[in-house]
Amino acid sequence: MDIVQMSFSASVLTVVVVIIRAFALHKLPKKTFLVLWGVVICRLLLPLSVPFQFSFYTGIETLKNMFIESTDVAFPAGMPSVSQVGNIPGIGQTIGVGASTASFSWMELVWLTGICAFALFFITVYIKCRREFQTSLPVNNDFIAQWLREHPLRRPMQIRQSDRIKAPLTYGAFRPVILLPKKTDWTDEARLKVILAHEFVHIKRFDTLTKLLLAAAVCVHWFNPFVWLMYVMANRDIELACDEAVLRKCGESTKAAYALALIGLAEKNSGLVPLINHFSKNAIEERIVAIMKTKKTSLMGMVFASAMVGGTIAVFATNAASATDNRQENGNVTVVQEAAAEEAAYAETPEGKAELFAVYEPYGLTYNKSTDQLFYKGELVRYFADYYPIDEDSSAGNDYLNEKGTIDVHGVRDLSKLPRHADSSIDPSGKLIGVEPYSQAEFNARDIEKLKNPPQTDAVSVDESSMANTSAGTAQEFSNEASSTASTAAYSAGDDITPDELAKIYAVYEPFGVTYDKKKDRLYYNGKLVREFIDILSSNGEELESGKFEGSMRQMNRPDGKVDIKAVRDYKKLNAEGEGKLIGIEVVN
Repeated sequence: MDIVQMSFSASVLTVVVVIIRAFALHKLPKKTFLVLWGVVICRLLLPLSVPFQFSFYTGIETLKNMFIESTDVAFPAGMPSVSQVGNIPGIGQTIGVGASTASFSWMELVWLTGICAFALFFITVYIKCRREFQTSLPVNNDFIAQWLREHPLRRPMQIRQSDRIKAPLTYGAFRPVILLPKKTDWTDEARLKVILAHEFVHIKRFDTLTKLLLAAAVCVHWFNPFVWLMYVMANRDIELACDEAVLRKCGESTKAAYALALIGLAEKNSGLVPLINHFSKNAIEERIVAIMKTKKTSLMGMVFASAMVGGTIAVFATNAASATDNRQENGNVTVVQEAAAEEAAYAETPEGKAELFAVYEPYGLTYNKSTDQLFYKGELVRYFADYYPIDEDSSAGNDYLNEKGTIDVHGVRDLSKLPRHADSSIDPSGKLIGVEPYSQAEFNARDIEKLKNPPQTDAVSVDESSMANTSAGTAQEFSNEASSTASTAAYSAGDDITPDELAKIYAVYEPFGVTYDKKKDRLYYNGKLVREFIDILSSNGEELESGKFEGSMRQMNRPDGKVDIKAVRDYKKLNAEGEGKLIGIEVVN
């Protein structure tokens, strides 16, 4: 998610929390709203996407798709949908979280300038206040000493007094200080008790750190008015939750005294001091009403609050399942398509062709960049082909056509054993072992007119990840029969095999410790995830590496596996399909 998507989704969640707050402020425990604001902060500061089928955004995507399908109207370019709000030109494409770019757009510069300005404001105000607070003096009286003994804390805590403040406050997260006005009536112990209880709740809950996160969210999303609304409302709810905790501890009989303490201190507050917990803030009327309406939370109320939080998070703090999945599924495909398009364009240039045909030079095939001609041992080539199978219906490789040529040639590849890349993925191209001419009969029979339509040089880029991610569900079966050229091979793939069908295929290996998990589409050997599995179903007795192998085989590859295994068969005992009898499984070193 980029910064605009994060800000937008958090704005929606903020509106939802404000609506819930308006209707249920006095019906739900005040901690409920602190949890909800915590989720909003996470959406603002953590670039996470959590797809969920019943997300609010899934519904929006569904309605949008239904509207598009029913009206057959295409949105104009530049008009973003809800799921595409991060792709607004100049904003979503330039302001990214965790992205590294070589240059900054003017929008990004404005955004970064705003972050620095607001961060500087919060830091400056906090430092100024801390310097003033350091001039405070410790409070030395029996009541304060007794209160400190009755309220032990693992962190060192002080109670001090200052003539530069007019209302009680707390600062410091790990070395907290409760700061009281110097003119505090130290003889009014009942009032002091509720004031200190309020500040102690702030300290126990690390509200200073919570306010630091709120300030960070405002700095990053300073351009979003809903984030400023969140900042104000969350600060209010921190105080309301603190008031509620004090009343639950001290009893409902203290409601009146507590409300009077708020009224008495309301006018003394000295204004905005970020990252500081005040005893009295703005919206004093809201706090007094909340205090007078505070009741003991029932079990039903707690269940309702939990359901409200869970439902809100599930619906409004998640992402559209379809949109997210499609982005994940299509992300790699898009990159591969773009790379393939660039490679294809470069392959049409003389430089690209020179690089392409350079691998064939040791076998007598040379390319002349100046004339755009291909030669085999000095003779002008009419047609060249070097293809290898990818799946049952497609192949990849290179070809070349020049009607003026006098010889047709082809690449020769050893496909008996496919090598692995450094990342353990399979290289389907095998090993190039030579270039050979076609026979004169093949030369005469070739239909040149049918070869004119494709480009003169066709370089097909293979997505190696498609081989690297081969799972048990895409087990491959090869058959290879000896012929005049090593590149003649037939290939079939089980792309359409269902998990149930695969389970039947792999069932024959179960007596030897091989099991197939249909749900996970994984193959295991004695409990270990299989990386490569090879079963030579039929064989003429020659090794795969010899180039003389004739037979068929079943193969599965999974790079994240832990063990390589192969089937052991007795080819003297054949079944109706000509396959050897399965007699065991061996681990391949």
